Amino acid sequence: MRGLPPRLHLPYEQWPAADRRLWAAAMDSTNDDPFCDAPGARLADTTRRKYMFAWRRFLGFLAIREPLALGADPTKRLTIERVRAYVSHLAETNTPQSVAIQIDALYQTARILMPQQDWTWLKAIKAKLYVAVPARGRSGPVITSVQLLDLGQRLMDESKPSPDTPIRMADAIRYRDGLMIALLGFRPLRRKNLAALEIDRHLIREGDGWFLIVPRTEVKKGTSAIEFAIPEFLIPYLETYLASIRPRMLRRPACNALWVSPSGGALAYAAIWGILARHTLRRLGIRIAPHDARDAAATTWAIAAPTQIGVARDLLGHSDLRTTIRHYNRARGIEASRAHALVINGMRKRQCRTR
Repeated sequence: MRGLPPRLHLPYEQWPAADRRLWAAAMDSTNDDPFCDAPGARLADTTRRKYMFAWRRFLGFLAIREPLALGADPTKRLTIERVRAYVSHLAETNTPQSVAIQIDALYQTARILMPQQDWTWLKAIKAKLYVAVPARGRSGPVITSVQLLDLGQRLMDESKPSPDTPIRMADAIRYRDGLMIALLGFRPLRRKNLAALEIDRHLIREGDGWFLIVPRTEVKKGTSAIEFAIPEFLIPYLETYLASIRPRMLRRPACNALWVSPSGGALAYAAIWGILARHTLRRLGIRIAPHDARDAAATTWAIAAPTQIGVARDLLGHSDLRTTIRHYNRARGIEASRAHALVINGMRKRQCRTR
């Protein structure tokens, strides 16, 4: 639109008509045919937003540096020379890793919008950018799922809920946090999916069992649905939470969120990071973020079953096995005897508690 200054991110309504047509065709979600030719039709919403962000950013760069290029055919506009200039532009305000990530997203978007084109050269550029990222040591904590499970159980047991006595709000919050952490120990959901869990939509009861089912449309990259049976060990804790703990905090009867806050509504997505970090720092001496729970699951499988890497991939929902291998390589640096003792000790503790 005339009269508006160039933006780093060109709004969709200001995209060239050809780009809007490509986007609409690629993201056509009106066709339920599983063999639909629209490559972006089955992408998760977060992935779509990432691709939209990538293309808006590149078009914004052109609007500032080479506005006449916006009138060119999109298949001919994306050239090596322009991408190199774009990389230099990004490097002015971004770290090498961030630049590599943004060019990777640009490459993925180009493949979706223009699948008939050969983007091998763009793939090579993003690969070189990743290689050029300065190496740095892993700063996150090395943990296993057993530690998360034990921590979650301790928090719930310490709350000491009783069917005959109203539970204090502080104890109810501790119990909720413990159940969340224990669940992450068993099934390391992504924070987005964990925060969005709803009763009777994601958490389903069938007979004496409970199941978590997250539709493919809500999973990152839309790879496959998450279907997970709540372990028998955790079912009594879950049922206590649903019967006593959650009602203690709930103030909005229409709210179906599994996790509720003391204010009475759904627990905010942003609150989950603080919950996990606070308890792990106090109890384990290390601050663990939600994504570290996924690392813990891969590390646990790497130690306990190094030949079954595919199980860890399926557990974490990785579409690329190389993502899982990173955790297997990391596990080599852990003292195997200590980790094995930790696993055995955790199993013995759980057996004693169920007697």
